[in-house]
Amino acid sequence: MAGTATSAVAQALRLHHYLYLAPLTFLYWDHLLTFGDEVRYIWNRPKTASAYCFLLNRYLAAFGGVAVTVFSYHEIPESWSDPCPDFNRFRQILLIVNQVTVCLLLTLRIHALYGRDKRIISGMLGLGAVLLAVSIWAASRARGTPQRGEPGCNIADSRHVAIMIAIPWEAVFVYDVMIFFLLSYKSLHMQRDSSLRWAQIPLLTLLMRDGSIYFALMAAVNLANILTSYIAPPLLVSCLSTFASNLSVTMMSRLMLNLHAIESAGIFSTRTRCATESDEYEDELDTLRTEDLERSMRLSQMSTPIS
Repeated sequence: MAGTATSAVAQALRLHHYLYLAPLTFLYWDHLLTFGDEVRYIWNRPKTASAYCFLLNRYLAAFGGVAVTVFSYHEIPESWSDPCPDFNRFRQILLIVNQVTVCLLLTLRIHALYGRDKRIISGMLGLGAVLLAVSIWAASRARGTPQRGEPGCNIADSRHVAIMIAIPWEAVFVYDVMIFFLLSYKSLHMQRDSSLRWAQIPLLTLLMRDGSIYFALMAAVNLANILTSYIAPPLLVSCLSTFASNLSVTMMSRLMLNLHAIESAGIFSTRTRCATESDEYEDELDTLRTEDLERSMRLSQMSTPIS
């Protein structure tokens, strides 16, 4: 029985490590793929508020991932076992900070999309403040038990601790759902009330450009991560948190690069001219598309200056 238990622990830890390293590799690989665009559209241009926001989102996750990886896979002396729960809480808080950063940037995007409506930004920030307070309260009470006998700092979370860990991610899920509905409403509203040219654009194209499908994807990933806190064994609680966080950071970085490729104001820009295969139309720059920037530049080259 002891051998079986040891084998189960080893398998759980191995799976947890795979689920951590795979999205981390994805984050750095995408960073390398888009670094040329980062130099072209961020470093080689005058720095704007949007550029600094991009760098914060990009490098907080990158450097934080290095710190967590070094500590996670370093052999920790027995006398250092007690700091493991604190390290685990730090890791969870870092992931939540990454998510909060993404949420704030997307809140600014929604603010621009809705014509800088103060009611929209006030409502979003108010809800965000409540969710953040609840998240900090829950994270401060999430203290698991170190798993001894294995390299690194591995935490086994009781069901109570697992629920505390899930609360911040549930808060992110609620915020994602709110943004999803705001973007979906804006897409439907523009298609219904705009000219015939808008009505001829497929709804799916509008949703892709407005980013609703992106948010639906992120909400699904967050929901899957939340479920691990309720159904997964202690060593696999919140095992998808790194995947959820790195995916959101990566997609946010690509969004901002796409915006900077078109206009230096980036995430704060409000209007541009976009082109379709058959026509050209003018509307708010609300795209969250994630296709290659080369195609984005072809679209921008088809644009004409705004009068």
